[in-house]
Amino acid sequence: MSQHVALRQRGPRFLGLCPFHQEKTPSFTVHADRGFFKCFGCGRGGDVFTFVQLIENTSFGEAMRILADRAGIELRRSGGKSPEGPGRADLARINEWACGYFRRQLQSSPAADHARRYVRQRGVTPETESAFEFGFAAGNLEALVEQARRAGLSTADLIAADLAREGDRGVYPTFRDRLMFPIRDSMNRVIGFGGRTLCDDKAKYLNTRQTALFEKGQGFYGLAQARQRMTETDRVVVTEGYFDSIMAHQAGFAETVATLGTALGGAQVELLRRYVSTAVFLFDSDAAGEAAAERAIEIALPLRLTVKMAKVSDGKDPADFLLAHAPQEFEGILNSAVDALEFKWRQLLQRFGRDDLKSRHQAVSDFLGLIQRSFQTQAVDAITRGLVANRVGSLLSLDPREVLAAVGRGRPGRAEPSAAGARGSERARAPDPLEACAVQALEVVLNEPGLVGGCAAVLEQTAFTEEADRVVARVVLDLFESYGEFELGEVLSRCEDPAAARRAAELADNGMRRGNYEETVAGAVARWTDLRRERDLLGMRRRVTLRDSTADRAEEVNQAYCAGVRSGRHFRPLRRSGAMRFGVESSETDAGSEGGDQAAQGADSSV
Repeated sequence: MSQHVALRQRGPRFLGLCPFHQEKTPSFTVHADRGFFKCFGCGRGGDVFTFVQLIENTSFGEAMRILADRAGIELRRSGGKSPEGPGRADLARINEWACGYFRRQLQSSPAADHARRYVRQRGVTPETESAFEFGFAAGNLEALVEQARRAGLSTADLIAADLAREGDRGVYPTFRDRLMFPIRDSMNRVIGFGGRTLCDDKAKYLNTRQTALFEKGQGFYGLAQARQRMTETDRVVVTEGYFDSIMAHQAGFAETVATLGTALGGAQVELLRRYVSTAVFLFDSDAAGEAAAERAIEIALPLRLTVKMAKVSDGKDPADFLLAHAPQEFEGILNSAVDALEFKWRQLLQRFGRDDLKSRHQAVSDFLGLIQRSFQTQAVDAITRGLVANRVGSLLSLDPREVLAAVGRGRPGRAEPSAAGARGSERARAPDPLEACAVQALEVVLNEPGLVGGCAAVLEQTAFTEEADRVVARVVLDLFESYGEFELGEVLSRCEDPAAARRAAELADNGMRRGNYEETVAGAVARWTDLRRERDLLGMRRRVTLRDSTADRAEEVNQAYCAGVRSGRHFRPLRRSGAMRFGVESSETDAGSEGGDQAAQGADSSV
């Protein structure tokens, strides 16, 4: 999970920003020692299988295959691939093979001589080349298909991974005469490729098309190599080009990533926020820098990601600058980065002119319009609005209240769901008292499985209204019956539905907070037993009140009812001589009958 979220230890737990919803303070909690996670903002929870299901938006089986590949475990499958084609795990394996194939081509193929010369001309060391797994695609379809066949891959697999494409003239290789850059995600899977042309192709860079595994607007090049350093420095440097990122790593700035040829998107900002609080955008042209600043203000500002803008001097791109200057000078550029708001304001002043009052008014209007759009496109809370108003006011020499009045307060948007709110919406109806006792017992035994024996009957006989509770209880009972004791991880791994895993994690966390396991289970079972007795007695009382037509049957019900009242710990029925009878003719005196009625009323009031 730390590959997707920057986790910081707090006692026995780890905390970070939830990857499943927008939040400003960490509520995503990982219990590494017990193998489950829980977010107190959106309520999601479960084990590592559930996490992969949610983060990859895939099925339990696919999540299992992804994790098996990661762990080097071979899964035996009863059938072939799904009729829809290769899944995400299949595509990752295909891309991993292609990464090795392209790498071998660059290292040893005579056709790659010019590619090897180009890499050395760019100043890339052999160590850096190896770390970033440079490759070469000659564009020879026959060789590609033949090598894939030997690896057990078909032409259809190559097309699914966009290593080959199908056109009017048949199948052709996607990348031809290109230096290849494998793109890895935070889980270190090869999700796609970028190819830099080495001939006169109009497209200087070509990326993998969108597949089930790859989408350009949701990732960065170099993230797998930069992730750890990003977390350590709490900073990320974002560049335009692959070589810019690579050369920054080579110079010691391992927290650097590159965009994938698209404008900055909300998904990318959310991805960065999981690891860092500050992003430095480093661009080699004014137009690209201004566009990036505007996108950063609109998307990142409301999400409290501090965005700064930096520019390489002498009109060079970062890769060339790093070759000609010492790393200390590059660090100076990063340290002098300007806040995105100030950067954008300077750009507007240059565009409209500093001395023209009308132009300055237009610049202020455009600037405030940009802030207003950022407020309207995101759910911005009052604190963030105030902080932004203060910063904008200082730039424009305006009172922050005037800034807020000018841009409006923006649409309040949807508030982030609290833990109580998320659970309340799902479980708005007041729980049945019997079910509440059973749920409490379930919370405890997920933390102390040895206590299942004392409450197994409670879990078996309770009719849980929530499907997730029924699933968790059934799993607990099955594990207990099969193995005696078990671990929470075994329960979570059997909850293939994320909703059930989420509920199991929630129950386990509630039980852990409650503590006093033995006393809690004993109390829950005792309350459940008393409540069950009350319910049974209430049912018998109703049957007595209906006045059964059969005297023998009425006598049986009367006796059972009285016996139940006398045996209850919390019941003290009135004593009298003679039998207690309801709904049958009695030969006793009227006084006796009256006494029976009084006893019945006493018993009823106790119930």
